[in-house]
Amino acid sequence: MKDYDVIVIGSGMGGLSCAGILASRGLRVLVLEKNPNPGGYLTSFKRKGFIFDSAVDCFSGMDEKGAIKYLLKKLEVEDKIEFIKIDPIRESIFPGMRIKTWSDVDVYVESLKELFPTEKNIDGFFRKMEEIYNDINIWAAGILQDGDNKSTFPAVLIKYGSLTYKNLMDNYLYNEKLKSVLSDRCFFLGLPPSKISAISMAVLLMSYFISGAYRPVSGCQRLSDVLVHGIKKKGGSIFLKKEVTKIITENNKAIGVVTSDGTSYTAQHVVSNIDYMQTVSMLGDKYIFESQNILNEFEISPSFFILYVGAKIDLSFLGTSSSIGYFPSYDIEKAFDFTKSFTDNTPVGLTIPTIIDSSMSPQNSHSIAVHELTDYAYSKSWKEAKEKISERILRKVEKIIPNIKKQIIHIEAATPVTLERYTANFKGAAYGWQQLPWLRPIKSRIVNLYLAGHWDGLGGGVIAATYSGFKTAKEILKQSLYKI
Repeated sequence: MKDYDVIVIGSGMGGLSCAGILASRGLRVLVLEKNPNPGGYLTSFKRKGFIFDSAVDCFSGMDEKGAIKYLLKKLEVEDKIEFIKIDPIRESIFPGMRIKTWSDVDVYVESLKELFPTEKNIDGFFRKMEEIYNDINIWAAGILQDGDNKSTFPAVLIKYGSLTYKNLMDNYLYNEKLKSVLSDRCFFLGLPPSKISAISMAVLLMSYFISGAYRPVSGCQRLSDVLVHGIKKKGGSIFLKKEVTKIITENNKAIGVVTSDGTSYTAQHVVSNIDYMQTVSMLGDKYIFESQNILNEFEISPSFFILYVGAKIDLSFLGTSSSIGYFPSYDIEKAFDFTKSFTDNTPVGLTIPTIIDSSMSPQNSHSIAVHELTDYAYSKSWKEAKEKISERILRKVEKIIPNIKKQIIHIEAATPVTLERYTANFKGAAYGWQQLPWLRPIKSRIVNLYLAGHWDGLGGGVIAATYSGFKTAKEILKQSLYKI
């Protein structure tokens, strides 16, 4: 008899959601995580009384039909965590223009009409976005249904699967500045409007309006920790500081894993929630060609340089804007030229959770995370470049928060190398694969080896990873004669 029904490698959101569903259905689940804390990118850390979220700004999925609420209910831990709904969802600052994205889509649309009165089809654009979101959401909801019923293949994948977000905007809108404003969250997915999937952007944007945007009180680590608690409550096991180094196979079938301390664990099924290339390398040399073939077909998403700033400062002038995008130019396409990262003309994003959650910083102070999208190859020595880049980014932050440098109590930076070291994501990839049109799920060629998370092809971000975990859990439950 195998030690476990399922072993999950990695405890990012895809791994935790997969393990959570399986444990809630009575399967013997083991999650192995190389780091001291679970969560992957959904983690937090503390410095001098400041709590910083490592990478995540906010996410949807906490409405009554939301994926994360569904998971918390399944694990019977819904009462163990509190969330704050963000409103405005975002404030974007462009030359001569500041615009807030309110959670009420009608209010947001009306504000766009006032700013761009000559545009006559803003309503039509948002109706189309909602149509795309609803079709994908119906398909996603089918993953959560009990039994083996198959959800209808989303018609929009056939109709709009080849479109970029720029294609979609061009079908409805004319004003280039308006298109830039509507492209501000392309930086949440790592591609410019001319490359990013129209479906991916529609789902991201409309999910915030329809489902809402949320953060866990006291930081993202709370969500990961509560999910771990729920998995254990349902009989699952989670071992931290246990790095998997090998996936054991027999006759092209995954049967277990080996950890860095030499311990072997066997299972009926193995789920990888970690980097795709590392997953393949754990299978042995004869499978390396498979990762190369995938790399030739797909592209890796860019990474981030993140500045974590703790400051004793009054930010009341920002109101309730806790997520801010600063764009020195309306040329969104040019901003994705990462050979020119960290100049005065490249955008940055600020996440300031303490504007609405005072538990994350000392009194009269704020925790601020500043993100700039970049490429792993930008610097040959990120360690040497870190201080200079930090200074350049702070110069842009002062455009939004004047004199912040004088108020800083703590500051540190994470580079793409930092992200790669802690998460093992190839080249510090922020979103797994690039979310190009026709991105599709990737299947392992090894029997009983599954993928979950942003490397399996469903897309990047917290909710996409959550649904990926649900999808993988359902596949395993079908094989195990259980019902989800």
